Amino acid sequence: MSDLQEAPPKLPKTLSPRNLTIGLISLTLIPFFFVVLLYVTLPPNKDPELDVALEIAPRPWSSNDGSQTRLLPSLIVRNPTQDHWKNVNFAINKQFYYYHADPMQPNEELIVPLKFFHTKGNQFYPPESQPLKLLTVYAQIPSGARAIKDFDGEKITSPE
Repeated sequence: MSDLQEAPPKLPKTLSPRNLTIGLISLTLIPFFFVVLLYVTLPPNKDPELDVALEIAPRPWSSNDGSQTRLLPSLIVRNPTQDHWKNVNFAINKQFYYYHADPMQPNEELIVPLKFFHTKGNQFYPPESQPLKLLTVYAQIPSGARAIKDFDGEKITSPE
């Protein structure tokens, strides 16, 4: 056989434009449908409800140097359970936040002046001009789950 009679080299297989389009659309839609399937079939996982006692009442608050004491509207929170709580957070109207870094012991009471709550932009909560509509308490319980309790602001503003 001479060089002229040899078969031409085989070209690699390629996709036609139609098959390429179908393949790219499939690569996009299959993961999307998988996520939708998971969302529809998995049951919702609700956070446990936190057993917490609280009220809003005026409490004395001393300045850092102890020279002045003022009466401030404050949030009084008590852990009525026998569990230790970690990462205790509070939210007023889902806008103003307060984080308590120390764990709360069983039957411990925590007093936080409402003026200590602030936004993520560090604007402080003005209790005299903005009504408290919703108070949310978050805490990590011993199981490691985050427990949540929402309170209607009108129901907690007066002591029980």
